[in-house]
Amino acid sequence: MGPKAIDLFAGPGGLSLGLKEAGFQIIAAVEHDSDAGKTYEHNIGAHTKIMDITKYPPKKLEKELIASGKWAKGDTLDLIAGGPPCPGFSLIGRSKMYGTAKLKNKKLKKGVHRFIKHPKNKLFREFVKYVLHFKPKYFIMENVQGMASYEFEGDPIIDVIQGSFGERYKVSHKILNASEFGVPQQRMRIIFIGSREDVFPAEHPFVEEVTKINALEAIRDLWHVKHSPDGEVDVVETAPNSKGAAFRKRMREWKCTRQNGEVAKGTDTKSNHWTRSLNERDLVLFPLLKSGAKSYSSRGIQIPSSKPRTIYGDLYPSKWDSILKPSFEKRGMKVSKHKGRHYVANESTKWIMYPNVSFKDKMRRIRWDQPAPTIVAHLAKDGYMFIHPAHNRTITVREAARFQSFPDSFVFQGSMTSQFRQVGNAVPPLLAERLGQCIIEALNQSA
Repeated sequence: MGPKAIDLFAGPGGLSLGLKEAGFQIIAAVEHDSDAGKTYEHNIGAHTKIMDITKYPPKKLEKELIASGKWAKGDTLDLIAGGPPCPGFSLIGRSKMYGTAKLKNKKLKKGVHRFIKHPKNKLFREFVKYVLHFKPKYFIMENVQGMASYEFEGDPIIDVIQGSFGERYKVSHKILNASEFGVPQQRMRIIFIGSREDVFPAEHPFVEEVTKINALEAIRDLWHVKHSPDGEVDVVETAPNSKGAAFRKRMREWKCTRQNGEVAKGTDTKSNHWTRSLNERDLVLFPLLKSGAKSYSSRGIQIPSSKPRTIYGDLYPSKWDSILKPSFEKRGMKVSKHKGRHYVANESTKWIMYPNVSFKDKMRRIRWDQPAPTIVAHLAKDGYMFIHPAHNRTITVREAARFQSFPDSFVFQGSMTSQFRQVGNAVPPLLAERLGQCIIEALNQSA
């Protein structure tokens, strides 16, 4: 059955999916979000615990595993993996975190660093609890790149994190770019790997010379397929010899396991290929946005030059009088100004123009000739930073999933908004697979 692993903060299951491909048996996964948990169950198995981990201690999980027959007293767990949300570690929240982390009691309690004790980082503490309880041979912890440069009152957070697991674990960290491991996305993440003192230490994956998959090659078969209201579309591979053919083939053939045990493989019918409709303001703005990529023409796809790069801040407010106002009026829309802010309206709706200072890159187009930018959970609110490389629309859930390396047989559950959030929060399965392989290699050395 393979070495045993537990996935914490599992989300829809990107980490578990990759670890399974590497050879692990996932005996349990804990996820708080109901939709993400249902997605996990539908694609990976019925071992998900849809629970608030702060109310689900490791002892309780252990009892349930014993009752189910998946665990016995004295068993050794090979791996705990997960990405605990830590708001204070994101680059966006750093200044706010620094200002709010000044706890009233400046004395350390039980030797625990005050940064670790801060309420914002309580979920990280739950990850540590599970590691210290189950004492796995290895653990993998994924988080945002920003924590690598963060300090709290002079203490590097990296050192604080690594020291929180105690002397029994040797912990190393490294920032990895998912695009260097076959994922068609520039996604930088810090990966901690912990090795118990009595096992062969695991190492981070070695970056080999690989041809990075660009956005076009990742979604080439979807390029001319119109999105649908329910997300169900028929797709046929039309470029089996193109540069990204091997990646797309892997996405088609990668199997998922349904909750009832059925093994599902990708077919010509794809799911989750849906996105938001555009309002009239955006129908004017989107054609004016350019990615900066050169033209392309091959195998039935023609992409005109998208130079020079033009984002929202390049258009507004500097091009209001020369380009934007005439374009809105040509479409029959009314423009107005009130207290220094510009508005556009049709017969039923009025929109405000986003201020340039705060929203300069509010709208931008993806380059076809590079890996996609980091897919984020903000897609749940809008997709303005993820406008299709050639079409005047935001990307679909399925396209976002491809950029994350989720296979076609992986069907996301819940509303469109929820699906976008799930995709953005997930660990890319191809990166997870490579991490799992590194742990397997270490396990074999320890045997």
